[in-house]
Amino acid sequence: MNIKRPEIILDGIQIKSLKKARLLCKALSVIEEECGIYECRITIRNVFVCPWIDLSKLKKSPTEKLLRTLFERAGR
Repeated sequence: MNIKRPEIILDGIQIKSLKKARLLCKALSVIEEECGIYECRITIRNVFVCPWIDLSKLKKSPTEKLLRTLFERAGR
């Protein structure tokens, strides 16, 4: 059976502080919980993460860890 999973696409976003990155993680968690999403794909394109942000500090939740990985793959 082919099940289509929801997808969240973040295109052209700017992350200017660790606090903003954490707020984004919380917002994504709320979307998943409130919309009854068990599993989804998150795609990040054209992201700008300020170079002074220490991404290694994004580790408090599974969503933070996921976004840290996505930011690193996107080349910050």
